[in-house]
Amino acid sequence: MAKLGQYTYPDIRFGDAVEISGRVLTKFKGTVSVKGLAWELGMAEGSGTLFAKVAAMRDFGLIEGRGELRISQLAQRVLHPATPEEGQAARAEAFQRVDLLRQLYDRFEGEVPDDMSMLVGLEEITRASRDEIVRRAPLIQKHLTDAIRVLGRPVRAERKSEHSVHTQNMLGVTAAISTSREQGEASSSGLHLSAGGRQLSVPLTPEYIDVAITLLSALKGELRSDREIVEEADGVADDEETSAQGMCIESANVAALELGSIEQLDLPSEAQA
Repeated sequence: MAKLGQYTYPDIRFGDAVEISGRVLTKFKGTVSVKGLAWELGMAEGSGTLFAKVAAMRDFGLIEGRGELRISQLAQRVLHPATPEEGQAARAEAFQRVDLLRQLYDRFEGEVPDDMSMLVGLEEITRASRDEIVRRAPLIQKHLTDAIRVLGRPVRAERKSEHSVHTQNMLGVTAAISTSREQGEASSSGLHLSAGGRQLSVPLTPEYIDVAITLLSALKGELRSDREIVEEADGVADDEETSAQGMCIESANVAALELGSIEQLDLPSEAQA
């Protein structure tokens, strides 16, 4: 069973848990021993990986029992719903059983957060150590993305701008998940970054290098967007200038024709005679 702080969460994706449940329902009529499931999955009966899969299925509410595992009514509604609506509701219920995912969904209002916001949210919810958060965040973010696909995004237009400002504040003020005290205690061998009003002061580890890359990528995207807007505006101005010049030349030629001052006009010989 995967755990972050006081919160547990599935160690495998929802789709994998449903697939195993389907095999138990089809091949074992919905009931199987732990040993039988180990044989089916090609794993040792006492392996940690097997128990992680079983715990994940239990977290999603897909199985019941201990020594003998039984497919739950919820799993049957997920696998063989009477209507599409029943299947959707069953999948939504499975995700809502995981308290950590439910809190993250509510916090981000049904939106998929960027990597940095995800780290900040996990720290504030779980109060776990930052090394542990960085290590476990990728799988939890995948779980949250799966949950949002099933639960959908709540319509909260009146709060959308407020949420955007809140996210920007998190990125600007706590983007590095660091405090001024820790910055003062950081050793010279740590990773320190200051760019675009965002600060990063963390231990020099592969995980925190990934965090720094994520932060720089976000800044790069913002700068590219700003540059594209400027270039687009310049392009419109150039087009307008070129159009204006063309109109001036055309107007001059028309005036010259009306005054009879265009020497390039060749009159027919009959007309000259």
